Amino acid sequence: MPQIGMGTFQMTDRPVLEQRIKDAINIGYRSIDTAYVYQNERLIGNALKELFSENITKREDLFITSKVWSNFHKRNSVMNAVKLSLNNLGLNYLDLVLVHWPMAYREGTGTTRPNYTMDSNIDTDTTVVETWRGMEDIYKKGLARSIGLSNFNSEQITRILRETQLKPTVNQIEIHPYLSQEKLVNFCKSNNIAITAYSPLGRADTELFNETVLNDIAINHNKTVPQVLLRWLIQRDIIIIPKTTKQERLIENFNVFDFQLTDDEMKAIFKLNKNKRIFAKSESSNNREYPFNIEFK
Repeated sequence: MPQIGMGTFQMTDRPVLEQRIKDAINIGYRSIDTAYVYQNERLIGNALKELFSENITKREDLFITSKVWSNFHKRNSVMNAVKLSLNNLGLNYLDLVLVHWPMAYREGTGTTRPNYTMDSNIDTDTTVVETWRGMEDIYKKGLARSIGLSNFNSEQITRILRETQLKPTVNQIEIHPYLSQEKLVNFCKSNNIAITAYSPLGRADTELFNETVLNDIAINHNKTVPQVLLRWLIQRDIIIIPKTTKQERLIENFNVFDFQLTDDEMKAIFKLNKNKRIFAKSESSNNREYPFNIEFK
């Protein structure tokens, strides 16, 4: 899996997304991260089809990731979810499929995003172990070349490792200087589970971008603050999937392999940690598999 990929969360404008996919490939990106719930898989599939037909790139040269949404957590439903994504993307297999969130919600609600505060929409029976067994099924069927998790805590991962056959290859979690996630990163690495950071720029947080220490480091390396943030993650051996709708930002985000942060600079960035989470999903906190209720998140 390439260490840098293109994130596509909240990118649903057809002309913009399709053009950015093409731009990314021309710049050098070979990894694209999407999800069924993003409702943009068909648009990405259209862009990929053009790239393949024009011989700009080949399927085997790309690493495509998608995710199983919470309405598909029963074992038999996981297969259906992956087939939907493959159909949307126009692909025969995915390089990586993740369980998007550990919480399960009832099927047949008529929407991909039901009101999660309503107890009637919560699936109280399906556990992460059952969902993971569905993931093992899609791997064995060849629909995914690797399978992993997203937003899972250490306790949930431990259950999967203990009670199922196949180890998750990746855990995709929110990481940025305000949420450094050192404990969970170290736990996953100790179990040979790679880490992908989403929202690596803290959703372009103005407060974060104005941090004096980050601006001083950026000036020292003749780089931008976003480049420093991405480099901080790369030096932690973390995969990054920054999202942008602008071509110039795609280029900027990709140009982070030609400089090195010092140990002191790395430590200074770690000191910014506030355990400040952007995607807390507090409306789901009464779900049995809500991941952020334990200290060792």
